[in-house]
Amino acid sequence: MSNYGPVYATATAKISSARNIALLEKRLMKKTLKQRFKDWLFEENDDSNANCIQIDEDRIELSRDRSLKFEIHSASGGRVVQTRRYDVQKDRHFENLYIITNDQEFGREIDKIITMEFLK
Repeated sequence: MSNYGPVYATATAKISSARNIALLEKRLMKKTLKQRFKDWLFEENDDSNANCIQIDEDRIELSRDRSLKFEIHSASGGRVVQTRRYDVQKDRHFENLYIITNDQEFGREIDKIITMEFLK
């Protein structure tokens, strides 16, 4: 029996060390601030990205359905502003000319033109 004593002791030691390792793996180690920050930055949770808008930088296109195009020409006594827009429903192009004299404030008049065009 004395020959089997150390064998049983090592077997129980292996079992107890395996239990200790399993217990250590089960118990969560407290993460450092650096580890938590790294986990937060590099988390791969698909649910958190569900509300994000994905932008394909190779195919950025603007909708031209409701766009308004301006051309500003200098004239004697002021400026001539030409606007162009396309109506999809009617399938027509609309053009308008506006005259801004030198005594009028240019920014304020452009603001009025934009407002009038989008109200049409």
